[in-house]
Amino acid sequence: MLFASDLDQTLIYSPKTFINKEIEEQIRPVERLDDRYISYMTQNALSALKEIARRILFVPVTTRTKLQYQRINFLDYDITYQYAITSNGGTIFSKGVEDKDWSQLVLSGRAKCLAVEDLIHKFDEIAHPSWVIKDSGKLADDLFYYCLIEREKIPVTELAAFKIWANENNWELSVQGRKLYLVPRNINKNAAIQYVKEKEGMIHVAAAGDSLLDLEMLRAADLAFAPAHGELYSLYRQGTPGLEKLKFAQKSGIKAAEEILENVLLALAKRKVV
Repeated sequence: MLFASDLDQTLIYSPKTFINKEIEEQIRPVERLDDRYISYMTQNALSALKEIARRILFVPVTTRTKLQYQRINFLDYDITYQYAITSNGGTIFSKGVEDKDWSQLVLSGRAKCLAVEDLIHKFDEIAHPSWVIKDSGKLADDLFYYCLIEREKIPVTELAAFKIWANENNWELSVQGRKLYLVPRNINKNAAIQYVKEKEGMIHVAAAGDSLLDLEMLRAADLAFAPAHGELYSLYRQGTPGLEKLKFAQKSGIKAAEEILENVLLALAKRKVV
């Protein structure tokens, strides 16, 4: 079995998700930026993840850029793994080295998507300074675009129309927290996971994630988990179809990671994977 998991808001969490002193006493840092720690997991979650990584193929799958991913530190907790997928599936690392064959496949697939310059030009027509943070737009790893936004000020009708247009031109739009992502359809987490699955001869996949950018990966998995927060949970609460396969945690925030990882271990026990 392969366990593919999103990182931010699925496994790792920023301090704003801590709600009481009891949780603060349980957390351990997993990411440092400059002179401060910025992402955490609970000790229970780290212990569960260590056990999972020992028994099966654990693959972190993140929308983070290559540079942002390299700030994550699981090694201090004796959690090791062969593969890591960054840039929303655009880059696969194997033992710390980029898989060039995969990079070439990603590059060749871009021909079916609208040029990023044309996409950004169209987006700029609705990217009012009232809701898009000035000069925050970035082209990540030369693969996809993201910017910072004031979520409560989004022009819902205009953005919905733009999303339809983007989909017609093979780009996906996702809003996660204060970030808006525009990602070409050929760059996705599921395609990267399927590549690793086939390369390693895996049979079963368990997956976890919280956003629309995780949904295709979750739908393709044999077991799919999501926390009780985030984009997917909001859609679930609204009764949106197509989420029936997902097992949503009872917990939200940093404790959701514990529940998700415990469910993966439970699944391994039932399957007697050793």
